[in-house]
Amino acid sequence: MSIPKISSETALAVVSKMADDSPMGAAAWTMENAEKWAEEQPALFHTIAANIAQCFQPHDEYDAELAGAKSMYIALVTYKLVKTAIEAEELNNLFKEESEDES
Repeated sequence: MSIPKISSETALAVVSKMADDSPMGAAAWTMENAEKWAEEQPALFHTIAANIAQCFQPHDEYDAELAGAKSMYIALVTYKLVKTAIEAEELNNLFKEESEDES
């Protein structure tokens, strides 16, 4: 199973729901949900947190283009992690099915 394509309508609905759930903004929404995400996906959470720490040093200043590029890097790494996990699960299921057929 590959990552399903996300429609514009779905993306807009999710972002709208996030805004409705936290009228204080994206940072507030993030802080409200980070702990739950870390519990559900600890390796993914900590990998992304480490990438953010690596890309955005507190003492550095960034122009909007560089900050955007670094943010896109983090998003692409996240996408690759999720895609790879799905592919690995597919392979595990395939081998599991083959070994069950041989039994």
